[in-house]
Amino acid sequence: MGWDVPLLVFLNERSCASDRGPDEVAAGMRTFVDVLRELRRWRDISLATQSPLDQAELARGYYYAQWRNDARNKDQHRYIQAMRNRRTTFQAALHASAAADRAGVWHRHEGVDVQGLGAAQMTDGMAVSLPLDPAWDACWLDLAIEELTEDPETGDVTADEYTDSVRHASRVAHLGEHEAWGRLEGLDAVSSGAELWAGREDFFPDLQFLPRVREDLENLDPKWFKGARRLLRQLQETAAGWDPVSSPTGPHWEAPHIRPEYENARRDRYWEDLDGESRCFELHGNLNRNAGRVYFRLVHEEKAIRIAHIGRHL
Repeated sequence: MGWDVPLLVFLNERSCASDRGPDEVAAGMRTFVDVLRELRRWRDISLATQSPLDQAELARGYYYAQWRNDARNKDQHRYIQAMRNRRTTFQAALHASAAADRAGVWHRHEGVDVQGLGAAQMTDGMAVSLPLDPAWDACWLDLAIEELTEDPETGDVTADEYTDSVRHASRVAHLGEHEAWGRLEGLDAVSSGAELWAGREDFFPDLQFLPRVREDLENLDPKWFKGARRLLRQLQETAAGWDPVSSPTGPHWEAPHIRPEYENARRDRYWEDLDGESRCFELHGNLNRNAGRVYFRLVHEEKAIRIAHIGRHL
């Protein structure tokens, strides 16, 4: 992985409270590990559980240690063990996300308290479940939330009730809904052009960069950094949603003010492409009030946007 800030994933502890037997739990854990594998294909993850996983129940009266000791499950156990440095608890994850002080908040799903789903909602993270109950067969789950608030003038405490949804998966099929978000989540924590370059494959899977762009980003004027980060995010969203067959003339742009170069300027917009051929990168977007530019072109055959320059207006 080029980017080392993990995606925070919370195990829904209610999905570990079924009455399923060892065989069904084993099948569910295989699916659960498949979900983790797919998430880690996007980027590194940190798995948060209510209690240390080695001590946790996977179903009523059936513990992780029992599952681990079944030889049929050795491959899945090894995979989870390999993540031991990327495992945490709900409380530690909330503290790290500056959400630990929200003690006066309760989250319920179908009338039952849900700490893992609630923690995922508070941190704008993602929840995962063992696929042992039809209730968890969804890519979004609705939560009823009750939150105590204190009037700063009178000191009166009132309870606000509202609903919200949390990102969720119990099968790999649920993850398609969240892939674009999962790859981009954490981008706002990036604070330098060098970090953008290091994380480009994780954050921008549908963007391609000429090798020369590395130097552009590593030497990017600080006043253009936020504009570059924002525009690259928007170009990634554009490329991800583009179908070159149905939209051969170009995508719907998620970024404002994307324009082609004027004819008399195009002669200065040629760079050596990835295959060694010189090509015109005829499109541009603005970084900061027209001062900075990103020059790029569409690559129809690869459903991608290829970037040649990030920096000053040429």
